[in-house]
Amino acid sequence: MELTYTNSGGESITLKQSRPYFLTKIDGTGNIRQTVNTFKAPDQDGAFYISSTLDMRNITLEGTVIADTPDESYTRRQRLLQIFSPKLRGTLLYRGRQISCVVEEAGFTVSSRQRIPNFFISLLCPSPFFETLDEIREELASWMPLFEFELEIPEDGMEFGARQPSQIITVDNIGDVSCGCEIVFRALGTVTNPELLKLDTGEYIRLLTTMSAGDELRVYTHFAGKRVVSASGSTITNAFSMLDTGSVFFQLAAGINTLRYDASVNMDLLEVSIYYRPQFLGV
Repeated sequence: MELTYTNSGGESITLKQSRPYFLTKIDGTGNIRQTVNTFKAPDQDGAFYISSTLDMRNITLEGTVIADTPDESYTRRQRLLQIFSPKLRGTLLYRGRQISCVVEEAGFTVSSRQRIPNFFISLLCPSPFFETLDEIREELASWMPLFEFELEIPEDGMEFGARQPSQIITVDNIGDVSCGCEIVFRALGTVTNPELLKLDTGEYIRLLTTMSAGDELRVYTHFAGKRVVSASGSTITNAFSMLDTGSVFFQLAAGINTLRYDASVNMDLLEVSIYYRPQFLGV
């Protein structure tokens, strides 16, 4: 039982079953409640099911600060309160997964011996999902290198790279629920109207524009974070106006997703990448 909490200020602390912050209990990492919305007509037995949504997650931590002297105990207590500041957001890392949270409560109950105070921390997670530590990257259209060192070039020459032969790729979302993603279109030359289609549902994202060599367009489909931007070096500009009106900010469903990229002109000069973090209901 070990976890690490890092606040938005960059300070972190590790709680585990050893000195100086001995973790005795963690609760709320597995169970999660949901709100079920229903409609009941007059004289109806039961009700009509409408929808359901997951509630926020509450994680509580309990433990003991172990120190050799009262002064050391006081210093440890101050350090714990400083990092678990309710004024700063944070990220909890537990069992190879992470979750964003805010401190709802952090306090101590002191025993008769002042050097072994017990602590109680309550964390509120607005999004109830745990995520992978790193984003997963999938290449739909790219060039694959064909040479390695030691390099020996034959007399009739050699290919330094090859284009992926298929427009279609399957993306395996290992999470428990659907998740948003970042779609990156890169142009190696003049490309018109880049597009990504989700074959499972028929939903697509199409940008009505002509890209030049080096141009990059990024589409974010995350809930409450949907946007389209154009990236040129370190300069990021809003490109939402390029979005085709029939486009859908689709999510990657849990399991296998089948995607196909396309363009009206020069599809072979288009590179497409997807970045996403699988989400889990508990750890």
